[in-house]
Amino acid sequence: MFSVTHFRSEFIQHGQAAIIRKVTMTQFMLMIILTAIGVGLFNAPFWLAPLFIVAGYVAGYTHNGEILLKRLAAYLLVWLRHLVGAPQIVNVQAEWDSVRVRAERLQISGAFAATVIVEG
Repeated sequence: MFSVTHFRSEFIQHGQAAIIRKVTMTQFMLMIILTAIGVGLFNAPFWLAPLFIVAGYVAGYTHNGEILLKRLAAYLLVWLRHLVGAPQIVNVQAEWDSVRVRAERLQISGAFAATVIVEG
């Protein structure tokens, strides 16, 4: 038998603790949230509730240590950035290095042009 303290500490220690066999806390919460949003907020018919429950279960599924909902959110973010035309991967160090090199080249070529004009 387990106590409420044990139940609570299990969830604090393990984010993927099982509520029901093969249903994690994350999946359970996503099932409840998606069903409440679908049926309650968007007034979807009640016969679609099992669809929202399955969607919550799949969204909370852990594959290779990563929750599929996070993978889907990252995919959508990359797709939206591509649609807007924003850069996909921003490497600040590489950008800074290229700007610095370009500025040094301009400075060197400007200094060389100034010495040629002075001598000529």
